[in-house]
Amino acid sequence: MTIVDASPETEDRDRPDPPSRRAARNRITQIVAIAAATAAVFAPATLTGSSVVDAVERALLAAAVTFIGAHAHRWTWFVAGIILVVPASGVALALVLAGLVVAVATTRTRRRPKDLGSVAAALFVNGALWFGPHRIEWLALACALAACLLLVVDGYGSMRRRHRRMVRIPLFGTVALIVLATGIAAVTGLLASNDLVDGTKSARTALASVQDGDADVARDQLERARTHLDRAGGKIRLANLPARLVPGLAQQMDAVDVAVSEGRHIAAAADDLLASADYDQLRYKGRLDLSQVDVLQPQAANVHQVMTTAQSRLDQAAEPWLAGPLRTRIEEFRGEVADVSDDTDLAAELLDLAPTLFGADQTRHYLIIFMTNAELRGAGGFIGSYAELEATDGSVELTRSGSIKDLVDQRKPGERTLDGPADYVRRYGRLKPWDFLQDVTISPDFPSDADVMAQLYPQSGGHKVDGVIGIDPSGLASLLKLTGPVDVEGLDEPLTADNAVHILTKRQYLDFSKDEDSRKELLEAATRETFKKLTKASLPAPRKLGDVLGPAVRGRHIQVWSPTAREQALFERVHADGAIAIAEGSDGFTIAEQNLGNNKIDAYLQRSTAYDVTVDAATGKLTANLQIVLDNKIPDIPFPPYVVSNSRAAPQGTNVTTLAIYSPHRLVSAMVDGQEVTLGEDTELGLNVYETGVIRVPPRGQVTLELELEGAVDLRRGYHLEIIPQPMVNAEQVSTTLRATKGKIQGADADGLLTRNVTLEETLHLAARLLR
Repeated sequence: MTIVDASPETEDRDRPDPPSRRAARNRITQIVAIAAATAAVFAPATLTGSSVVDAVERALLAAAVTFIGAHAHRWTWFVAGIILVVPASGVALALVLAGLVVAVATTRTRRRPKDLGSVAAALFVNGALWFGPHRIEWLALACALAACLLLVVDGYGSMRRRHRRMVRIPLFGTVALIVLATGIAAVTGLLASNDLVDGTKSARTALASVQDGDADVARDQLERARTHLDRAGGKIRLANLPARLVPGLAQQMDAVDVAVSEGRHIAAAADDLLASADYDQLRYKGRLDLSQVDVLQPQAANVHQVMTTAQSRLDQAAEPWLAGPLRTRIEEFRGEVADVSDDTDLAAELLDLAPTLFGADQTRHYLIIFMTNAELRGAGGFIGSYAELEATDGSVELTRSGSIKDLVDQRKPGERTLDGPADYVRRYGRLKPWDFLQDVTISPDFPSDADVMAQLYPQSGGHKVDGVIGIDPSGLASLLKLTGPVDVEGLDEPLTADNAVHILTKRQYLDFSKDEDSRKELLEAATRETFKKLTKASLPAPRKLGDVLGPAVRGRHIQVWSPTAREQALFERVHADGAIAIAEGSDGFTIAEQNLGNNKIDAYLQRSTAYDVTVDAATGKLTANLQIVLDNKIPDIPFPPYVVSNSRAAPQGTNVTTLAIYSPHRLVSAMVDGQEVTLGEDTELGLNVYETGVIRVPPRGQVTLELELEGAVDLRRGYHLEIIPQPMVNAEQVSTTLRATKGKIQGADADGLLTRNVTLEETLHLAARLLR
């Protein structure tokens, strides 16, 4: 016979709870469930996207998980808490940890205390509802679902029959609603799918046609989009109400609804969209019709508002929870809307500023400076001639032109003054640009040069100007594509887009080798006659103008500046400003070469650059090797002295030059043809500037400059490289090599390198993602 010593404590731990205690614990559990529901109303979790529906569903979910989870086994509380700890942070982490503390407290009794279990479950479910944006969003969602399902499934299985009957109807009713709503959404989705696909496809085709300027195709596609999307919208409306109540499904339906409704809004704005895109209505025919601008401006503004709203709503709809195919279609549609939105914004801005630029309120004066890059300066070339344009009430007229020498001779040395820009005056003031106007473009930054020219021109007999336009032979060739050939006195053939660069940078110096006055008159006449014809011509629509002039603008062969901030911002936006700027945290450089020989030999110079950069993928630290090769390709034929002689006592045909390299990085060392040299160091435009001494490149010879640089880049948005061209007769040849340490480059070749070889006809933008 075995005798068990049953102490009062042991008896209390093993004895079932009396009915009164069980009733009290049930009441506490119900009260905790109500409290959990109340707290959940204020949680940030988005279940369907509707604030009212979400608040109700959060409350019901918290109450259900709390009440049912209170009946689960203790191990379930611990496992649920541990699952939720993984993605939790902030408030969510505090709630989950508090729940785990309560779960630990339940171990003090042999029987699991349902009232304490309800507190733990309430803290867990509210913690899940407080999950904020997480780096791995799918992990957070998976953990929240797993923990809540574990509490509900185990709790339901451990309930007494009476409690199961209480929760069975709402629990299975919810499941039935989800199944029904999903089924309706699937059926209506299938019914509407053809119209939805055809409608969004037509809308995307229409947007692409708008960008291409094809109004007829855009009009037809917008009408097709309107028909298909109206039909799709009617069918989808049937599934909207039940689907809006189901988390996850509601977001899918909302994304579809946004795509349909915004497509319909764009189609509804078709008339304005096509009117603002059909710039054939807005053409310069010896005069810009400002009344037509007034008609188009509100239409363009309305279209931009529609496109901005569509872009914003599609941004919000493109959630990470969308099904893959739907997300792809939404993102494609959003990308095309964003592209057209940029265009419509630019159109609205252009139409808003056009009347001012064309002298609607008061006469505007624009100074044109013609730069000849046969003799290099920082922003392109030596200023050879100038002209002044006058714009009044939509008409533009050339009112004055001449050689730059005419302006220089207007004042004695020292009579003109200059009060900025600060960097320009500090770096170049010693060269007295106020006396030598032909050299004003010495800075590679055209806004700085133009600001200086705008100050000096009125002091040289000119009118106060409202803008400065810089143009070189390649830029003039682009204008000749618009005007057609022009006759220039002294030339035995018309000046055309095909021969302008050759004539103005090479042939004129041979044809007029014994008559320098005639040569200078030719340069001034070429500028004058081209702009005369341009101001009287019937020019194509703005889109065609952009196609023709775009390459010259992006290559900095045409550069424009305004002293008015808003106008200058517009020129920056269309890449016509010629500014030297490298985004903070990016890699990049530009090279400014200056002719020191006072000759026209740079028409025969070929510059080649190799940039080899290594980036630490973990820290962004950077080391780079920049190699610049100057190749003097002057042919071995007789040249007049002003082409091949120089003011530095170097042999004829020698290219005498100096280089300034602009970079955000620190110079470690420099070599010229393998010999270490010391470079001058300065700053300008927020960049470091490294300047060589005099470099002499012999006829048909080469000189190589090599720099070692070190610095850092911001890799949070990837690696970005910008190389800004100097406008030259012969475009620079550039090769880049990017390599990574402590990581790799996405899209690299088999050797782990990312290489690119280009002719630098516009700013090179290279972006890469570095993976650790």
